[in-house]
Amino acid sequence: MAAWAEAEIVLAADLGDGTDDPRATAPDLLRRALAALPAAARASGRVAMRADAGYFAGQLARAAHDAHISFAIGAKRIAPLWRLLAGIAEDGWHDAIDMDGAQVAVAEYCPDWWPASTRLLVRRVLLAPEQVSADPRSRRRRTLHPDQRALPIPELASAGAIYAYSFIVTNLDVSDPDKAIAAEHWYRHRTTVENIFRDSKLGAALRHLPSGYPQVNLAWMWGALLAATMAAWLHQLTAITAGQDILAGHGVRGGKAMIATLRWRLIAVPGRLIRHARHLILRLPPGHSLLPEVLARLRDLPTPA
Repeated sequence: MAAWAEAEIVLAADLGDGTDDPRATAPDLLRRALAALPAAARASGRVAMRADAGYFAGQLARAAHDAHISFAIGAKRIAPLWRLLAGIAEDGWHDAIDMDGAQVAVAEYCPDWWPASTRLLVRRVLLAPEQVSADPRSRRRRTLHPDQRALPIPELASAGAIYAYSFIVTNLDVSDPDKAIAAEHWYRHRTTVENIFRDSKLGAALRHLPSGYPQVNLAWMWGALLAATMAAWLHQLTAITAGQDILAGHGVRGGKAMIATLRWRLIAVPGRLIRHARHLILRLPPGHSLLPEVLARLRDLPTPA
């Protein structure tokens, strides 16, 4: 799925069988997502794409480059990247934003067939020995340098500083430490897309596909994603501005309520229509103040051009 991060609106999506490699269809997914962006948003010149390591492929990077947008894509922890660590001086590491024990560095790395402006961001996070599992299959242990990953826990504890590493390939401007740190911080927040998955599954029944026919399941998927998107639209239209760029209202996830919360507080609200002085009045039970608040904000919206 490709989503507009700030608005949490789904722009494009594909339905696979769980074993499909998403890299093959990612360039087309990106092009469809860009085509679905409002013209004003696309014309700002500030559109950028961030993707997990599952999309680590030159085709997606080239598609972003051809569309004249920036990209930041997680890189798989492959041998050439581990070798690059030896070339990073200790004074090349700089403290990350809002992440204890984390540091960021930049390395010269451009895989074959990637845009020439590609660079590598590296993040390392200092770990205590007790934070590392003895199970070689654990996710955190796989982020250790291969030389440390092979050590048993007692030897690992005496092997010096233990770092978990992450790699990001990007064409963003990372020419100085402040820009590199800001780019890593921005990329780290790609996980907000998980809110849409969670909302679609728990609030709109995407957790269960009902049919053995792919087209039926595709329609079901879009029904769930549209429900999540409509909840995002409702938030964008009726929430209040807190600060310059942040919308706050309805309650929980960064100020945006989940579908289940909206259903409980806004939609499935018992009410009684009464007539008084030739007017119809909707009487709500005590404690249900969100519906009048939202309706008032909707009435105050300017008429669309």
